[in-house]
Amino acid sequence: MKLRTELPHSAMKRPFEVTDRTLLLGSCFTEHIGQWMEGLWLNVKCNPWGVLFNPASIAQSVTRCLQGGDYQPEMTERGGRFYSFDHHSSICANTREALLTQVQELDKEVGRYLIDTQHLLVTFGTAWVYERQGRVVANCQKAPAAEFLRRMLTVEEIVALWEPLVQRYHVVFTVSPIRHIGDGLHGNQLSKATLLLAIDQLQRRYPEQVEYLPIYELFMDDLRDYRFYADDLVHPSTLAIEAVRELVNDSLFSTSLQRYIKEATPLVKTLSHRPSDPEAEEYRALLEETKAKRAALLQRWGFCDEA
Repeated sequence: MKLRTELPHSAMKRPFEVTDRTLLLGSCFTEHIGQWMEGLWLNVKCNPWGVLFNPASIAQSVTRCLQGGDYQPEMTERGGRFYSFDHHSSICANTREALLTQVQELDKEVGRYLIDTQHLLVTFGTAWVYERQGRVVANCQKAPAAEFLRRMLTVEEIVALWEPLVQRYHVVFTVSPIRHIGDGLHGNQLSKATLLLAIDQLQRRYPEQVEYLPIYELFMDDLRDYRFYADDLVHPSTLAIEAVRELVNDSLFSTSLQRYIKEATPLVKTLSHRPSDPEAEEYRALLEETKAKRAALLQRWGFCDEA
């Protein structure tokens, strides 16, 4: 007897290889994948501008880095700290000058990374956006609500923003299953539907460049039980995150990368273990042995520098 509708894991046309570069962008759900990949010493960069939820802000950030130029973000001050409307609130500084330097250097770093990047893994969270002076912002930074206009992006707008990028990179899109309860349950569904339709259009127009990873469907149609959610009934539980990792592993990763992960995972677990006595001779010997195995593993799999 089947007690759930299981989502089949289908391999991508262009799987990720061991030494590929991947830029992961988007909602907080992206970080569940990105942090896991970083922990496996893969060549990834995850959410350099912080968590971004809407397709416009993500596309604008990538496009800005590719174009270069003298970037001057709009800023606001709160509690003696300065924030950019183009970034997550975790990116801030004590002065305007310090924040400007920080975000300009960040864009240069991402721009250099993008030169040799093979894949973008992008998670859209919502199609609802806030506009300030006619421009979509990534974060309202607790500025007065009267400064913003709230609206939903159209499918056509999302497609137009992403077309130049999908022509340049292999892009794997996902839609975050995390419900934006503040939009209302119906508003959240309209938002997710808009994101799915936009991705579908991009995939139809650029079938060799655009692929879709069905994380949203995994939650909506397979993990249909609140045991797969945290106490807030919105964010995923540890068990659900593990199911997502299995989907990513089976669908996105090549057979070579899957073999690498099997070899790397025991070493990651050993290195992340926190012993009761870190100065114990036995533990220190195990640590050195594991570090040597890690270095040998990375060299054998073709990493130029030790991660």
